[in-house]
Amino acid sequence: MQMDRRKAMSAAAAMAAVSMIPGEAAAAGKLDLTSPAGRLRAYMLLRGGLDEQLVVSWMSARYYGVVEDAMTPMFNVRSVVFSRYRKVLAGPYAGGYEAVNGEVAWFFDPETNRALDTWRNPWTGRDVKVEGSGFAPSKLYFAPDLSMHLAHEMPGLEMAHDVLPFEIRGQDVYLTERSRTAMHIPGAARPYRYSESNTYRTTLAALSAPGARHVPCDVSFANVCSWRPWLGMGDHPGHMMATGMGRQNATLASVPPEWREAAAQRRPELLSKPGALLDDLWNKR
Repeated sequence: MQMDRRKAMSAAAAMAAVSMIPGEAAAAGKLDLTSPAGRLRAYMLLRGGLDEQLVVSWMSARYYGVVEDAMTPMFNVRSVVFSRYRKVLAGPYAGGYEAVNGEVAWFFDPETNRALDTWRNPWTGRDVKVEGSGFAPSKLYFAPDLSMHLAHEMPGLEMAHDVLPFEIRGQDVYLTERSRTAMHIPGAARPYRYSESNTYRTTLAALSAPGARHVPCDVSFANVCSWRPWLGMGDHPGHMMATGMGRQNATLASVPPEWREAAAQRRPELLSKPGALLDDLWNKR
């Protein structure tokens, strides 16, 4: 009975925080999912942070090749994103956040959990050299309206980014972020497309915690993309898709062990000095 009372009081406090007057809630650092300032604060708590500390996030997923209505298992991917955030004080994105992030990912054999160097393509019957995934450190901005903007435009790139409304289910809070891109490459018959959806899950209590600067949360991940160029698929019909899960605002110790093993062999500095990946770009003002 005591535990039930404690849960009821906790739930009441959390709901009271949600129901505060929007302007007052954002100013007081309370949970507010209705005003632009409150949504920005909650979004940054989930995606990154309200301070400049290093943020570690990881994803574990399985890739499939999709040709007509057949879905063929391909390989696994393990990804870690390192990022840092800071408030923007001036310029077109004033009031929002600047982010510097970089991703390091490898593809893995689903049976051995070892990082792949080559892979037998079942559609062509050829062995192909596996290239790494992820992206080099880059800078982007999140405006107060949650729109995302690249610091430098990339010729040929089309991008759409959406942050859907927060959803509350009992004591759980869900937020879905989706991105759709198309890269037009000179000489290519079709653009390379990559689209993904990430749903963050946390609790009202975590988002309402006094003084919170980061909120760890579980992530559900799905993507659809064109064949990777290194697969050598040419004009073969179809595309790739992946489903998986991960952790935002995680610890390096929680990263999948196969990724840490691959990093120790291929890029050990990521384990000893993970923040160094971002230093050059982060320190440029």
